[in-house]
Amino acid sequence: MTHRIVDELPQQHGKQVRRFGLIWRIAHLCFALSVMLLILTGMAVFYADTTWAPVIMQAFGGPRVAGIVHRTSAAIMLSIFFLHLVGVSINIARNWKTFKIFGPDSLVPNWKDFKDIVGMFKWFVGRGKRPIFDRWTYWEKFDYWAVFWGMAIIGSTGMMLAFPNVTASILPGWVFNVATIIHGEEAFLAAVFLFTVHFFNNHFRPDKLPPPDVVMFTGSVPMEEFKREHPAQYARMVETGQLEKYLVDTPPHALTLGSKILGLTLIAIGLTLLVLVIVGFVSAST
Repeated sequence: MTHRIVDELPQQHGKQVRRFGLIWRIAHLCFALSVMLLILTGMAVFYADTTWAPVIMQAFGGPRVAGIVHRTSAAIMLSIFFLHLVGVSINIARNWKTFKIFGPDSLVPNWKDFKDIVGMFKWFVGRGKRPIFDRWTYWEKFDYWAVFWGMAIIGSTGMMLAFPNVTASILPGWVFNVATIIHGEEAFLAAVFLFTVHFFNNHFRPDKLPPPDVVMFTGSVPMEEFKREHPAQYARMVETGQLEKYLVDTPPHALTLGSKILGLTLIAIGLTLLVLVIVGFVSAST
C-alpha cells in the first residue's frame, strides 16, 4: 500500500529533505573525530607490543602527549553524549503529551523493527522485497542505543583509570587490572563494530553504493533518495502536510564535494584503524 502511495505522490524537483540540523551535524563530526582519536591512542597502549604502537606514540610526541590527547578526546566524547541526553530530555518534556514511545518518530525499537531485520536479510539474498522504513531504520536505532552501552562500560572504566586516587580511596587495588582489561576489550569491540557494521549500514549497503553517505555533513538528502530510504515517513509527511516544512534547497556544490571528501577521508581512517586493532588482537592472541 505504501509503495503505491509513494509512487502517486507529487514530485519536488530541485529540493531536498532536511534530516539533521546544524547542531546535530557538528556534534556527530566532533563525536566521530574524538572516538577515532580515542581508538588510536588507546589501542596503541592496549596493544603496545605491536610494531605499529611505538610509531603512533612517536607521532604524538610520546606517551605523555598521547595520554593528554586521549583524555581530552574522552572529555569531548562524554560532553557531547551528556549534552545530547539533556537535549533529548528537554524535547520529550516539551512534547510529552503527544510523544509516543513506540511511535514512528521514536528511536525506541518496536516489533516492526524485528520484522524489518528479517525482511532486510531476505532482500539481501534476493528472497523478498526491501522493507518499508519510516523515519528511523532498525540499524539506526541499534547504532543509537549501542552508544549508551559503550558510554556505560568504556566511560565508567575510563573514569576509574583517569582518576586513580579517587578510585583507590573507594575500591581495592585489583580493580585497576579489571578496569584496564574491560576498558580495552570493550574499546576493541566498539572499534570493530563501528568500522564494519556501522560503515556497512551507512556507506556500503548495495543500495548506497558508491560511498560515502554525506547526509550527516550536508544535513539533507535528495527527494528521490528520501522516498526510497524512508517511504513510510514520506507518505505520512505528505498526508499530514508536514513535508513542506522540511524541504530545503540543494546544498551548494562546494559543500557536497567537501562532504564527500571528508566522508571518504573518515572512512579511510576508520578502515585503517580497523586493520591496526585487528593486527593488535591477533598479535596478542599468538
